[in-house]
Amino acid sequence: MREKQDRRRAMGLLTPGLLWMSLFMVLPMCMVVYVSFWTQTTFAVESTLTTASWERFLSSSTYLSAIGTTLRVWAIVLVATVVVGYPVALFIGLFVRNKTFQTALLVACVIPFWTSFLIRVIAWRPMLGTEGAINVILMKLGIISEPLTFLLFSEFSVLVGMTQIYCVFMVGPITFMLGRIDPSVIEAARDLGASFGTIFRRIILPLSLPGVMVGSIFVSVMVLGEFATAASLSGRKVNLLGNIIVSQVGSLKWAFAAVAGVVLTIIITAVIALALRIVDLRKEM
Repeated sequence: MREKQDRRRAMGLLTPGLLWMSLFMVLPMCMVVYVSFWTQTTFAVESTLTTASWERFLSSSTYLSAIGTTLRVWAIVLVATVVVGYPVALFIGLFVRNKTFQTALLVACVIPFWTSFLIRVIAWRPMLGTEGAINVILMKLGIISEPLTFLLFSEFSVLVGMTQIYCVFMVGPITFMLGRIDPSVIEAARDLGASFGTIFRRIILPLSLPGVMVGSIFVSVMVLGEFATAASLSGRKVNLLGNIIVSQVGSLKWAFAAVAGVVLTIIITAVIALALRIVDLRKEM
């Protein structure tokens, strides 16, 4: 009798969340998959089912290249955010013990988000342009004799912009996990003669790995679905899956946009599943 009551209570608690997920995630995704099989004409789409859009996408070197570019940009930005964000999180979460100062530093990391996303993206143009701040400083120091043209309107500028924009999503989770490490554990390791390298490798890194995985999921989801940064900083030279979706929707090619959306969703799902296989977040968190 008690088990039935507990089961009903559990179902009652789960029902609102299940309904929300079904209505606003599962049902829309099923609709996108369905639309991807519609017949696409020049300026209209018909509900007659066909695989023409899928065949066109999978047989085109342009769109397959966009998948490769998206994965390459994602991998580089993910590594860059870890390389840049981990030391910042290590300092805030482990070396700064004053909670007020920790909060102030985290707020400082979030301050750029107080402005518009597009403003943060476009702000890189005067920094990376041929007459931008970086080129001017390098030329005045005598390091270069002529402006570096690869800094802007290239894949490099997209990588720089995305790394700066999404690095904070890596810093936050790692800082949280590092803040949970008991200082007495590190102190005990020092008393036993362990060097900082050994402490980091044997204690700090394993305990912070769930934070790295959470940050990786955040960064991956946002980078894989990106289109604005690539369009603004690459001069449309870098074609990501997100840019294809936007351009196809703008051309009223809903079926083809749905195909690209399904492919992107599959990639994001695979990335998240891989991250969850590396670290069991339910156990570690």
